Amino acid sequence: MSRVLGSLLLTVLLLGCSAAPAPAPSGSFTTTDVAWLQLAEALHTRALPLLELAGDRTADRPLAGLAARLGEKHESERGRLRALLAQARVTGGNPHEQHDMPGMPTAADLETLSELRDDAFDRRFVTLLRAYLKQLALVADGEQNAGGARQARELAASMRRDHTADLGELDRVAGRHEAAR
Repeated sequence: MSRVLGSLLLTVLLLGCSAAPAPAPSGSFTTTDVAWLQLAEALHTRALPLLELAGDRTADRPLAGLAARLGEKHESERGRLRALLAQARVTGGNPHEQHDMPGMPTAADLETLSELRDDAFDRRFVTLLRAYLKQLALVADGEQNAGGARQARELAASMRRDHTADLGELDRVAGRHEAAR
């Protein structure tokens, strides 16, 4: 039942994408694996500019530190996602790169955020970062439940644990910041 729900979740998330279907995967990788790898990679790519903004705009050094750590970690995760896509022999562009999907900071979000500083920046940044991390954990759940390739499911499990911990750290930093107001 959970495999069906996970597959359904990934399908629903991907239905909003109007791109051409993903290339047929190779070996033990299923279309669900490829869809998750591409979606997670696109989410990571879109969030990196969000994370970079915090260094110059936040008034909160712990929040800036969290953003910097996440930026480095997510760049590394992006490499792992791309390596699995290469292993699955998926080539070409990522069909999700230009789509605005749940959890992805949009161009408008980034533009608005780049005009904010200090507390106003922090409030909006925390909201966007929380939505992003929750979405990463949600799609990782879908891969764990419905994916086919062991390597992709293991990466999803690792990312799920990491992003859940990241959410906890964000809540601690944001809670400390809000308590100080």
